This record gives sequence, C-alpha cells and structure tokens, in this order.
Amino acid sequence: MEKVIYPLTWFSERELSYKPKHFVETKTAITNESKLWIYNNLQGRFCIVKHSLSQDNSMLVLEYFGYPAFEDPKEAMLYELTWA
Repeated sequence: MEKVIYPLTWFSERELSYKPKHFVETKTAITNESKLWIYNNLQGRFCIVKHSLSQDNSMLVLEYFGYPAFEDPKEAMLYELTWA
C-alpha cells in the first residue's frame, strides 16, 4: 500500500491546545504510537484531554498521557476500534 502525504494534514493546525464543547472524548489513553497513527491515518482536528486522579488526598495529574478528543465522531470511533 502506497503512503500519500496530505499537505493539509501536516501544514494546518490539527492538534488544538483546548477542547471545544462539540469534540467527542475517547476512553482509551493516547501513546506516542497512537498519536503518530492519528496524524498519519486521520484528517480532522483533535486535542489531548488531561485528566487528574485523586489518590490519598493528593492530586496526581496525567500530564504526559491523556485521552484524545476528536471533532469528527467517526474518527473518535475509528480510534477506539483501533487502540482499545
């Protein structure tokens, strides 16, 4: 299978630093491999949502890993089916 590079994929701002209200959150944590997969196989905008966990009255913040949220619900479903 031949790889095609889409200029809009690499030269537009696809990864947002905030989550708009209409984005669909996923339940599977992102990894370096899955983030690269998003850039190479999907075309829409996305963001990484950070969640904080409370353990023993202290806050543990997941800064490195998070959960992707997608503008297109179909891309969120495809991510879940691939990485869950």
